[in-house]
Amino acid sequence: MLGLAFSGGKDSLACWYLSKVEKPIVFWVNTGKAYPETLEIVDEIRREASEFIEVNSDQQLQNDLCGIPSDVVPINNTTLGMVLTGKKPVKVQSYLGCCYENISGPLAQAVKEKGITKLIRGQRTQESHKATSRNGDIVLGVEYLHPIETWTSEDVFNYLLEQRGSLPAHYHIAHSSLDCYDCTAFVEESKDRVEWTRNKHPDFYAVYAKRMNALKSVLLPNLRLLENNA
Repeated sequence: MLGLAFSGGKDSLACWYLSKVEKPIVFWVNTGKAYPETLEIVDEIRREASEFIEVNSDQQLQNDLCGIPSDVVPINNTTLGMVLTGKKPVKVQSYLGCCYENISGPLAQAVKEKGITKLIRGQRTQESHKATSRNGDIVLGVEYLHPIETWTSEDVFNYLLEQRGSLPAHYHIAHSSLDCYDCTAFVEESKDRVEWTRNKHPDFYAVYAKRMNALKSVLLPNLRLLENNA
């Protein structure tokens, strides 16, 4: 049984056009924090797919329990760290844990429950962040298919232009899937996303800025300690 992991980003959209004739079951994880731009693309594919499964996670609840996602994690402000050092006003977690709990994990569970044996993903070798599996690898009974694994971003854009004639304006953003509007991780790669949010969605940006300021209030003192003890 064939499935497609769809995020709403440019790479997964390219995979949709490449595979739609095979009628894959489309899986999309709704974190509850998606941008309107993503929802528009998702609804478009929802209408076209023969079967579309929306997997719901609760990013807000998970973050409330486990902390704000970050590239740098001060141990004393994690859930486990607070067991030993006491409760803190700001809790922090690794972005790896946040993404797994809110996206990768729920997707894997849904794929398993549906009995998917082959899963198409828009993973590319050129990406800075990617799963360890490669095209054709079989993990826990599921074969991962990466049809655009060797494509460049330019290849993806050119292909989408052939299929659609035009591209959504936000597809120039590095994280074009726009999964969570208040994500405080992937700082280096998220500069354009943050600027887009500031300009297009000031309400979302206000939520993001509040969380980022809280994160900075924890990270900066810890970084200063490191500098002073160098």
